[in-house]
Amino acid sequence: MTALLSAKGPAVASTPFETRVTQGFAWALFIGLWGKLLVAVLLARPYFDAEIESVYNRLADMLLLGVLGAGLLAYADAILKRTPLVLVAVPLGLASFLTTEVLSGLNFTTAMFEYLKIVTPALLSVLLLRLFEREPALVIRLMQITLGLIWVLVIGALIVLPPSLNRGGEPFWPVYFASLHTSSYLVVVCGALSFYLFEAGQLGRRLLIGLVGFSVVLVFYGWGVRTSMVAALAFGAVLLVQRRPMAPLALFVMLAAGLAAAFVPLLFGLVHLPSWDEMVELTSGRFSMWLQKIDILANSSLLQWLFGHGEGSDWIVSEVWWWSAKDSHNDFIRLLNQQGVLGLGAVLAVLVVWSRSFPPGVAAPLLAALVASTAFSNGIMFRPQASLIMPLALVAATAAWQHRKTVATP
Repeated sequence: MTALLSAKGPAVASTPFETRVTQGFAWALFIGLWGKLLVAVLLARPYFDAEIESVYNRLADMLLLGVLGAGLLAYADAILKRTPLVLVAVPLGLASFLTTEVLSGLNFTTAMFEYLKIVTPALLSVLLLRLFEREPALVIRLMQITLGLIWVLVIGALIVLPPSLNRGGEPFWPVYFASLHTSSYLVVVCGALSFYLFEAGQLGRRLLIGLVGFSVVLVFYGWGVRTSMVAALAFGAVLLVQRRPMAPLALFVMLAAGLAAAFVPLLFGLVHLPSWDEMVELTSGRFSMWLQKIDILANSSLLQWLFGHGEGSDWIVSEVWWWSAKDSHNDFIRLLNQQGVLGLGAVLAVLVVWSRSFPPGVAAPLLAALVASTAFSNGIMFRPQASLIMPLALVAATAAWQHRKTVATP
């Protein structure tokens, strides 16, 4: 493992002191991440009271963010040389979010909290890449431990915790990590992490098959979160297109054949096109909510189009979701409504420069999963327990890319 090349060049030579510092940062960073994962059950099940549970969660946040900030400062020179655009895009996005709050509700605390959800995984990726350059074997080992910890918690919850409720009290399998959606997204990202560790030669084939197979059962049956299914399919589709040159043509032919096959029963009246009410029900009210948001945006001023209506403005009582305020269930529409074109553009810029931190094409499958979940619900981007595993999966994908290059080199 130590012979692997870094994402942008040869492995970094370090003095004994620098090696100890790198190892310390790696351990501290992962301990902070493990703390964040361990307290996630307090968000799913109330064990104490809301104030105590919030304190534990905030302490985990402070530990992780403190180590992350110290690491970014310690490796600032290397980060500025390798991934300077991330450190440019993140402050610009923050400036846009804060400007929105100056112009609207002055809800700075919530805006900062929501923005940190978006950018922390990108910053964590930047630091983790630098640590991986210096101590690849240690970082891989810590990622393996993290994967093991997650599965211990998932299986433990399935055994001892009561069922989770969703969609009007419908019971689903128990979860440890905050909610059904968060747990389902987390398992999708862990499936990708397992796959890339296998490709990097750091996970056995049988274990990979077992983990991915169980993940499919959880996502597609046990937890029943449709957006996670879409995210998993998006990851698989992009990965297939990358690995098989004929895959785009095959997918196009399958789509054309499917549409042609669907036209026949329509022609003979065997099936009917769904009505608007049926489409609203099929999408759990999303279409109706999206139309209301389009109407709000259509009646917005130029300043509101640029900077949005402010944090929290996306939550409204709609015709379908009449019992309580709901957001758009599409985080891109949510960002456009709350932060305007500039805020949404800043977030998209962070995603672009985040992907460019890795070798060409490496980040595409995972970011496709993130974007798919974001477009159809409150996706991976705003679920910290899931989004914080994204950097690990991306670094594992980088290790797999390096492994393939090493094997291909005569």
